[in-house]
Order: sequence, then structure tokens, then C-alpha cells
Amino acid sequence: MRLWRCCSSPAAAADHDPARPHARLILVRHGQSEWNLANIFTGWVDVDLTDKGIQEAREAGRLLAAEGLLVDEVHTSLLRRAIRSAVLMLSTLNQCWVPVRKHMRLNEQHSGSLTGQNKHELTKEHGFEQVMSWRRKYDSPPPEIASHSGLQRMIVNDPRYATAPGDVPSTESLASVCQRVSTVWEATIAPSLRAGRTVMVVAHGNTLRALVKRLDGVSEDDVFYLDLPTATPLLYEFDDNLGHLARHGLWGDRPTAPRHGRYLVDEARVRAAQFAMRQQCLENLAYSMAPNKAAMAPNSISSVVQTAVTAKAAGRELIEIEGEGYTVRQTPPAYYFQESQRIAQQAQSDLQEFRLSTTTIKVSGHSKRVRCALVLLRHGQSRFNQEKVFTGWADPDLTNRGREEARLAGQMLKATGVKRVDVLFTSVLQRAIKTAWLALDEMDSQWTPVHHSWRLNERNYGDLQGRSKAACIEQYGLKQVQKWRRGYSERPPPWADATRLATVDRRYDAPMRKGADGDGFPSHSESLRDCEQRLLPFLQGELTAAMESAVARAHATADTSGCEYEVPTVLVVASEHVLRGLVMQLEGLSEEEVPLVDVPYAVPLVYQLDSALVPIPTPWADKPLRAGWFLGDPAKVRAAKAEMQAELSPPSGEDSCLVSWTGHEGVVEREWRC
Repeated sequence: MRLWRCCSSPAAAADHDPARPHARLILVRHGQSEWNLANIFTGWVDVDLTDKGIQEAREAGRLLAAEGLLVDEVHTSLLRRAIRSAVLMLSTLNQCWVPVRKHMRLNEQHSGSLTGQNKHELTKEHGFEQVMSWRRKYDSPPPEIASHSGLQRMIVNDPRYATAPGDVPSTESLASVCQRVSTVWEATIAPSLRAGRTVMVVAHGNTLRALVKRLDGVSEDDVFYLDLPTATPLLYEFDDNLGHLARHGLWGDRPTAPRHGRYLVDEARVRAAQFAMRQQCLENLAYSMAPNKAAMAPNSISSVVQTAVTAKAAGRELIEIEGEGYTVRQTPPAYYFQESQRIAQQAQSDLQEFRLSTTTIKVSGHSKRVRCALVLLRHGQSRFNQEKVFTGWADPDLTNRGREEARLAGQMLKATGVKRVDVLFTSVLQRAIKTAWLALDEMDSQWTPVHHSWRLNERNYGDLQGRSKAACIEQYGLKQVQKWRRGYSERPPPWADATRLATVDRRYDAPMRKGADGDGFPSHSESLRDCEQRLLPFLQGELTAAMESAVARAHATADTSGCEYEVPTVLVVASEHVLRGLVMQLEGLSEEEVPLVDVPYAVPLVYQLDSALVPIPTPWADKPLRAGWFLGDPAKVRAAKAEMQAELSPPSGEDSCLVSWTGHEGVVEREWRC
């Protein structure tokens, strides 16, 4: 395997080998969507991937991995079929922490009045040449969609476009798409390529055609012959002047349309898919680039083509693909569907239990004081959690239980009426990132901006990382391990050099170059105090700024619309101890109180903040918390906390830092005595 890595430092540029690419651009169309399968014009309608689309995206990730590509940044649209494809590829690449920026300007070309209509049926009505003109010509927009159309109203009123409602078009030609894509190229993609980075763009057929037109200098006439199949990576390599290094073929066999991008799949299979795309007007068919192991000729047209599937209703279910569960809509196409899956029902049930437990608690004027909601969410159970192993900065994946916990957290927030998350912050560790992705997926908020920060990593457990908790208790004693796990100031033994080398990879290059937290980055071991201190720049900088901006936007929206103020939501998804550090700051907890804070897997911890962004105390909080409260079935939350406390409880008679007893009215009291 080749591991391609570009470096943008001046020294590296001076030593650059002209035979090696200075920068790379990977273009990938999203996997098969439910309306691709139905042979329907989609445009800005936010349809999901099919099960074939999920397989295609994962296979695209494997193709990138086989090429040895190390991605530096990803750019995609605000539409779920592209976002989901991007994160599936990053997950397959084991590069989940790569930043994914989402742009409305990378949305698909708006299909105007063709939106939601079958291509084959339209061809019967308008003729092949007219429909292909709308599909492929440079300056031939479809008729405008009526502003009162249900589909157009749905798009315009979607919360992802709330800050730019006037920018939602009613139709577009490829020429107009080229104009908006050009802005992203000039402001974002091209500067990154000049800096020697590997950039991936995961978008749509026509936004990628707009990019290819620019990259390959395709004329307005020849762009008609430009087709990009779903989930088929196309790799461009550049010198330091962004000149192409090689030519790899032609677009549509046009001698005037050279192609400088290299497909990472067999080109016979690409041509078969391109032929199928053209035939969709003449026949009601779909195609898929997912590997077809049953096909006698794996690169033939018959191996990629299938009959288009149309239906009037859709359902949603959890299916297993390659050992992992995915939520997939069945019997597409349908944008509107009645959600009835088990996790949504469980969320409704848990929310009802929560509401029943709080109906007797009323605080006069509380809701009027709330100006921002801050939700803290621990990741779902990881493999190390399951094995009761110290994790720290190690990067294990979620278990199936953890994936379900993350989904339930998203459904809980959705059930409470959270319509949008203004911004989400998470760490650079995949257990937190995947929890964030899964929660947003269940909330239908994949388009939410997601920011990664190493400052939200779990505390560094040093030499304990990767070791069994039981073995550590046997070696060091329960009380010492309790001090390391729950105490405030004691650091575990430091990393061994081999552990550090295995853990600190290229995701930490930027903070290491900047000398984050001094020359000792990263710390070889951390106490909770150390963890809290590294959090302060995030809390006082990024998080506070994001909440202030969200509140300002909410006020502006309320003033403009004349509607009531809608409380914005900011979400932080991280690990147990970094969240305990945040809670300590938010609540003003003492060193003796913070060891008593239990943060269960993927149960939203909600803070309601006033106009000064100060947490508002609430009677819903459980000691030692005064303002934060867990959103979930109280009985299940207590059971989850009891599971955590059992790991820290001593055998009868053994000395312990955590002491508990039954107090007034049978309430269990706890105290930290170390």
C-alpha cells in the first residue's frame, strides 16, 4: 500500500520531489440514493442513501485506502446523501477525525419543476432531446418550480437554510451551478491544494461536473458528455502550480475533452455505469457501482444495471451491512414517511417517564430566562469500555450497544422538540465522532456544522492506557486506582515511549506545530486538573463564541420574523472525564464534589443558560449537580449510574476513597474522602 502524505511546510516545499504530486483532489459522487434507485429527478430534496448506496460509499472508502491516501479535509453539501457518504468513507478509511465542511454551494443542481418526476416518464412527454438538454446542457435550466409547490416549500422552510432563505433557487442550469461552485473552489479548495494538502469533495453529479469543467477545461459544448457515476473516486494530482501531472483519458470519447483525473475502479465498469445513466431517459432503470459478486462479467452493463424501483410509501428499518447496523429507508422513493422504528418509540417512552418524574416540579419564570441550551453527551459504549480497559487517548470503535445508545440520544433530543443543533463540538477520537454522527443522523440534522478539537479528548491515562482495570487494581490497590479514576489532582504513571508513538499520529500535527500547552504536548499523563486546564481555552474561546453567535442569530431571527424567540442548542460530544471537567467549570464544583459526578454513556446532560450564558439552577438536577439534568428515563439513568459506581465500589471492609451510606428516606448518600 502507498501512503501518500503531502506537507505544506516551507522546508518540505523546498525539498519537494517534482516526480511526486504536490497536492491531490479526490472527487466522489454520493452513493446511490433512494431517488437514484427510482430514476427520479432529485435536486435539493433531501433523500437518503439506499442499502446499495451505503455499500457503494464503504467500497469507495476501501478504494481510497488501497491507494494509501491520507485525507486532510473533506468538503460536502448540506444534503444527507452526500454527508452520509463522506462519513462512511472516512469511517472505512479509519480517518473519522478529518474535518468535514458542509457548503450550501455544493448542493445538487436544483431540478426546478422536474423535481420528483421520473426521467423515463418525462421523456415520453417531452422527448429525449429536451430531457437530455435539461440534464446535461450547460445553459438549459428546467422550468421553474412553483413557489407554492409542496416540495419547494419544504426546501425553503428547512431549518438548514434558515440563515439564507433567499438563496434557495427555483431552478438552475449547470452554468449557474458553476458560478456557485466556483466560490467554494476559489475560497477554500484551491488554497488548500496550493498548500500541498489532500482534499476530498463528496458531492453530487452536477456540482462535480461543474468542478470537472473547471479542472479539465471542458468546453460548454463538451460538458454535455460528462457523466460521473455514484461513489466512484476520481483522483486528480497536481504540481505546485496546480498543473496536472498526467492525462488519463477523455470525457465521452471527445478528443477535445481530456480527463486528467484517474478513476480508482476499472474503467470498463465506469463506462457501463455511464451508459446506464444515459439510458435512464429511454428505459426506467437504475444502476449501482456496489461490487456484484454474482455477476458473470463484473464490469459489464448487466452487472451495474437494475430495474428502477418506484413506490408510494416508505418505511425505515435497521439493517446489518458488513457487521454494522444502519438505518435505511425501505421501498423508496418517499421523502415523506411515517417514522415507526423501535428506537424512536423507545425515546418517546423514556421521555414520557422523564416528564412524569418532573410534573410535580414547577419553577415560575424559568423558561423565560433560558436563552441557550448546552447539551453534553458522553460517547456510546466503546470496545475498551466493554472489556473494562483504560482507554485515554486510545481510539477504539463503538460496540453495537454503543451505536444504539448514540441513536437513542439523537432520538431523545428529537423527541423533546430540538429542531436544529446550531453547532456540534467533539474530540478527534472515533468513539465520540461516531456518536455525534449517529445522533445527528437520528435527528435528521446531518448538515449541522461539526468541529473537532483535541482539547475534547479523554484525559490521558498514561501507562494505564490499554490495561485492564482489574489488573491495575490488583497491582496498585483499589484506593490508588480510585484516585486516578475519580480524584482531581493525581496523575497516573506516564506513557511508555512505545505507547506514545502508537497513539500520537498525524491528527495531532497541528497542535504539535503550534506548541499547544507548551513544549510538552501532548502530556504523557493527566490528572483531572490537567484535563480541566486544557479545556479552558475551548470553554472560554470556541464554545462561548459559538453560544454567543447562536443567541445573536436567534434574536435576529425572532426580530425579523416577529415570532417567539427559539432557544438555540449547542452540543458537545466527548468522553467521561473531559465532560466531568466541563461540568466542574459550569457548576463551580469543588475538588470533593467532582468525584461524585457520574456521566453515563450517551445520556444527554442538559444545561439551560441565561442571557449571560450562566447555567440556571434547576430542581431536576441530582446532587452534586445544581443546574445540569439528565434527559432520560430516571430509572434507567439511575441504573446506568449504579453500573458505573459498582466498578468503583470496594469489597466489604476494604479501604476506599468513595464512601456511601443510606440516608434520610432511604436515599443513598456518597462522599469522597481522599
